[in-house]
Amino acid sequence: MKLDFSRRQMDIGTFSFNLVRVLSLTGTGGAEISECLLAAEKVKDNDPESWVREWATLAERVARVAAGALKAGQPVTARRALLRASNYYRAAMFSLAPGDERLDAYLTQSRELFHAAAPLCAETIEIVEVPYGDVSLPGYFLAAPGADGRTLLVVNGGDSTNEELVHWVGFAAVARGWNCLIFEGPGQWSAFQQHPELPLRPDFEVPVGAAVDYLVAREDVDPDRIALAGYSLGAMLAARAAAFEPRIRACVCDGLVTDVNAAWEAVMPAAVRNAPQRLFDLLFTSFEKVSPQLASFANHYRWIFNVEKPHEIFEAWKPFNVNGLAPSIACPLLVLYGEAEVAQSGEQVGVDVLRWLSELRGPLTMRMFDYEDGWAATHCQVGALSAMQAVVLDWLETAIAHPDQLAPVDVGSAVEVMGRHWHGDELRAETKRPTQRGAVTPA
Repeated sequence: MKLDFSRRQMDIGTFSFNLVRVLSLTGTGGAEISECLLAAEKVKDNDPESWVREWATLAERVARVAAGALKAGQPVTARRALLRASNYYRAAMFSLAPGDERLDAYLTQSRELFHAAAPLCAETIEIVEVPYGDVSLPGYFLAAPGADGRTLLVVNGGDSTNEELVHWVGFAAVARGWNCLIFEGPGQWSAFQQHPELPLRPDFEVPVGAAVDYLVAREDVDPDRIALAGYSLGAMLAARAAAFEPRIRACVCDGLVTDVNAAWEAVMPAAVRNAPQRLFDLLFTSFEKVSPQLASFANHYRWIFNVEKPHEIFEAWKPFNVNGLAPSIACPLLVLYGEAEVAQSGEQVGVDVLRWLSELRGPLTMRMFDYEDGWAATHCQVGALSAMQAVVLDWLETAIAHPDQLAPVDVGSAVEVMGRHWHGDELRAETKRPTQRGAVTPA
């Protein structure tokens, strides 16, 4: 593939974005630059099958290295190879369509390789099952040495896995003295593979509540110092959970949209958005044939919603929103964005977010990464995880220990950056609302 890391490639789901996403795990041992560039060199532009083939081939090769190291009694070499192979299988499965047998195989291999690496890591990584009705949800509990019970609960996004998020934030949380529970709820990768009868649900406060129940039953968790973080789709799911779950004392939303279906429609050509159902399906399917980026997302959501036709995907998205729930959130809230997300979104999405934030009861902090911050400006700071981790974990220290020290409203440069890309009268009116409201610090 042609390596292109320009701003226009910062759009979620492009080959360049996905390559940077794989490379993001280099700092925690989940990727090796030379291996990733070798795979990328062999991937053909706009050819998702070559993407799958090259990442799977690399994963298989590195997994063999791990097996050899384990047999030879070389745990460090084995651990590093296991973590990399796990990540490469995750990359390979991203574009696969529902029903492709490789999807199930690569997901299983990615998870099992990580399980094999866990006992070899310096961090204590416990493979856990979170009770959820008659079943259980898969997760990892990372215990910080000498921790005082502070615990970060992490909600997955639409296409992230437990294993990926251990690298994204789990290791960093432990290094700061936080326990960390990362789990997958209904409709998310391994959870859905194990329980296909449980598709993704909009009222994610239910599985989050089950995860909090699990945490408060542990002796190494302080029930009064539990924070919640959600990435991508998980940002909206985390915000919903914070509105219903009083045991959450601080919440982080990275890449928050308040209405998922509205956000999709905002970037859709009007002729497609307003087309009759049959024509909509025809047009959308035509776009999928020429856009691997669009096809990969559509395929994934066909799988987790158990639908086939394009219009059914969008029907399934309609209840995924936090409309009207902001006044129910009393805990401190941190919202993160990147400038590329702003540039690629419809202005109405920004208006809706700002209007929603203005109705919060608790302290609001916003942080925007602009283009001068490099790939931190893209969705969920892919390619700049250290920058994201510093903002999130520094803020959590204050939000949990000293929430009274948080400003009622601190939007940083977020509104200024939004104004570079969105210019409507409605947006200008909404940019004033969050800074005018009187936030109430929760007792």
